[in-house]
Amino acid sequence: MPLTPHPGTRRSPAARERAAGPSIERVIPFAFTAADSGGNDTRAFRDHVESVYGTLPDFSWLEDGTAVSYHDMARVIARELAAELADIDLVITVDGSPDCRHQSFPSCLLSDLMPGDPMLLGISEQGVAGPFTALRVAYDRLADGSSRRALVLVMEQSTLPPDDRAVRPVRDVAVALLLGPDGAIPLERPVVTVDGRSRGTAGAPEPAEDGPGGGYFPRADGVVAGAGLTGPLRDTVLARAEPGHPCAGVWLALAGLLERADGRPGGRVLIADRDPVLPYHCGLLLTLPAGRAPARVAPRRKELVP
Repeated sequence: MPLTPHPGTRRSPAARERAAGPSIERVIPFAFTAADSGGNDTRAFRDHVESVYGTLPDFSWLEDGTAVSYHDMARVIARELAAELADIDLVITVDGSPDCRHQSFPSCLLSDLMPGDPMLLGISEQGVAGPFTALRVAYDRLADGSSRRALVLVMEQSTLPPDDRAVRPVRDVAVALLLGPDGAIPLERPVVTVDGRSRGTAGAPEPAEDGPGGGYFPRADGVVAGAGLTGPLRDTVLARAEPGHPCAGVWLALAGLLERADGRPGGRVLIADRDPVLPYHCGLLLTLPAGRAPARVAPRRKELVP
């Protein structure tokens, strides 16, 4: 549930007209290990899981897992990005998988860790669409002047019970996207479409040759393709998400693309993905500068940036 500011704090129409178009300032990947876990006492979570699913014969996935919760990730990220967060007035967290410690609500924790009094919102259970939904909310608020700078935090944790029906994260990762009026990467409003059919159905068609948006998205100079886009793509693939990151993968791929200094020409790039289970098809157009993007906060794990 979002924490909204008092009505008296809303911007005037004149302030909204003066607001600059939203842009991306930073894309910052994080990786976590068991050393980042806040503790290995998982009895409460075990009791919670069995209260929902009944008695389970094997808890090795929990006992041997890293047990890095979203609470743990939020603490690390708030500490390492402290210098970047001084005037953030909108924070949106996106949970890519259930939390391994059910008591954790990252937005609530961030309300204590963030400077100032930002508006807070948490998005979950939207699969691949979660980050695109978060960015659409951030885009709208920055575009109309309701917020000035935003942090969108996409998180995946890997300590999960066995489940063959879903794509499981293979590592504990997060991607922080900082948005504001002064970034070097202008973006357009994200689009989330519904295919009108259940994904994962035998014989369901793959993305058409006319593009990853199935006709919903215009042509671009290149595509950063999510793992859910397995069909032919009409535009040049600049980067492709690694499998095993159902929510954060395409954003890790974008971070890798921004890190490379390969003389890349600037242009309009489509960030696109498709959920393997839910009927969501998502896209975001942005304009990349030529060559290496402006200096940004270094990732905690260099291996995250291919």
